[in-house]
Amino acid sequence: MSNSCFNVLQTTANLELCEIDHWLRANELSLNHNKINFMLLTSRKHNPASFKVIINNHNISPEDNLKYLGVLLDNKLSWKTHVQKLKFTYQELVEFYPNLKHYTTLPVLKVVYNSLIHLYLNYSILNWGRASNATIQPLIKLQNKGIKIINPTNMGPLDEYFQHLNIFCLPKLYSSSVGKFMHSYHNKLLPNHFDEYYIPLSSIHYHSTRLATSKHLFLPRVNSSSGKFSLKFIGPKVHSSIPDDIKWNLKKHHLHEKNFH
Repeated sequence: MSNSCFNVLQTTANLELCEIDHWLRANELSLNHNKINFMLLTSRKHNPASFKVIINNHNISPEDNLKYLGVLLDNKLSWKTHVQKLKFTYQELVEFYPNLKHYTTLPVLKVVYNSLIHLYLNYSILNWGRASNATIQPLIKLQNKGIKIINPTNMGPLDEYFQHLNIFCLPKLYSSSVGKFMHSYHNKLLPNHFDEYYIPLSSIHYHSTRLATSKHLFLPRVNSSSGKFSLKFIGPKVHSSIPDDIKWNLKKHHLHEKNFH
């Protein structure tokens, strides 16, 4: 629920929680009040200390960040908290790599990377990967450091390290995730509420133009700076950069799987 007035929002939230409490009592259910928290999402610097959320005469504790499906969300939706957590986890894993390197082979090091590090970096990157460059940069530096440790010799440019290991750097990992999302969108593999997410250019160009006959998507201009980091803005840009032969091969693979099942 949302409202620009804190007082109205507080009243609405407590009324809804009262209804929830009545439903729980009617169905002989109960809540563990010590495990319930709430987070107030706002662009303001300070949250009002008087904002109270209550259920069954128990105050619910406010939090500046909460974990939802393994992703840390803060009350500014800046992704800084989640990236900091990833950085801390990554740093711990990278520290044991120099010692491990002397006792095993490169294929094993890659398995360790994919199972311990790639797993964290790839999880929900479609969401937090849109964070600002200043937020993401420390994580990129850590990944570069880890990749250099894994490689057995000096290889020159950093790109060669990633190519040698067949591993995506963080920006490419995010672009890959966006590309998969766009592929799923084009093949109608996403939930129904994504149906109107993009507008095909062909639906607004009534005469024959190069854009009208292309398979790219139309995206209305985003005025706010934050909008340029949204999936609606980035998705079509990433999709238009994918070569047509790759798009066609993905489509054929999808049709083959669909017919097989």
